[in-house]
Amino acid sequence: MERIPEPELMEKKEQVISYDEADFSEGEVNLINQINHYLLRKNISLGEKDLIVDLGCGPGNISEKLAIKWPNTEVVGIDGSKEMILRAQYNKEVSADPKKLKKLRYICSDIKDIKLTNFLLKKKISLLVSNSLIHHITHLEDFFNTIKTMSSNSTVNFHKDLKRPFDEKTALELKAKCSKKYNEILTTDYYASLRASYTFKELKNFTLENDLSSLDVFEEGDNYLIVYGMFKNQVNGAYII
Repeated sequence: MERIPEPELMEKKEQVISYDEADFSEGEVNLINQINHYLLRKNISLGEKDLIVDLGCGPGNISEKLAIKWPNTEVVGIDGSKEMILRAQYNKEVSADPKKLKKLRYICSDIKDIKLTNFLLKKKISLLVSNSLIHHITHLEDFFNTIKTMSSNSTVNFHKDLKRPFDEKTALELKAKCSKKYNEILTTDYYASLRASYTFKELKNFTLENDLSSLDVFEEGDNYLIVYGMFKNQVNGAYII
């Protein structure tokens, strides 16, 4: 199935509300567990000196779970949609246990223009995460250039996304399955995201052709891809955003 890009930002209020109110907790908890397992396998621990960045954070679901999992580590969620950031900040304010989110903050910035904003992250990014972001990026080089610029040689990258179905029939079957659990807005967006997603071959070939072989690409089941690892020969130091 040919890739059909979708809008890079989710800015319609009805989209944001639908996305925020939906229950994606099973997949989100699974992602946190995958990240934790990888860190443990690499004997990496996160503490007060570290920084976690959640790219394309949306309404903050993953950001909050990262902050709760590593409560001593500063977490920054970044999204280009003002509506999403407003929702994320609201969710933090009405959290049942705001003390657990005291080291969480949000920044509104298009990821391709992060370096142009005037916020200063005084710590090196130890963990750079995204969930369902890559398919929103029209050109892969924009995504990989951003995460490479933000990374030092000690930054763990962990990015999970949808995998584009092989054909339209499969995409429609997944859409129908989605419609049984979520509303029409989410189902329509999900179908558009499936068509906009990349294949394993596209991601893998891009890393190999652009000297990014230190990053691994993994197929999780039939529907997801994970890009993870560390960039080699990166310069250590704080990154200005």
